[in-house]
Amino acid sequence: MIISRAIYDDLRNSLVKLQAEGNALVQVNAQLTAHIEWMRVRITQLEIERSQLLKKYMGLDVPVATFEEPDKHPDPNQTFDFNDVGDKIAAELGISWNEDGTLKYAK
Repeated sequence: MIISRAIYDDLRNSLVKLQAEGNALVQVNAQLTAHIEWMRVRITQLEIERSQLLKKYMGLDVPVATFEEPDKHPDPNQTFDFNDVGDKIAAELGISWNEDGTLKYAK
């Protein structure tokens, strides 16, 4: 299949424009992420200062709202444990079986 040179040039030019726009968006995204991180830290500082001022001048203990970076998804290899602890440790933990086969937690 053969296409004309004009169609090829138009497709090539649109590809170059889209790649340039994509690179610009990557830079803008990085800048916005940096601004959001700065605002997160600054708001946390202001909340702590506000709490300290209320404590000092009015004697009020108010909880401090902290804005922390959300955790990434936990590693399933470290969070879930399907190992059998054994009968001895289970008895020490107060874990036993009900007659219907479900677990019973005594503690």
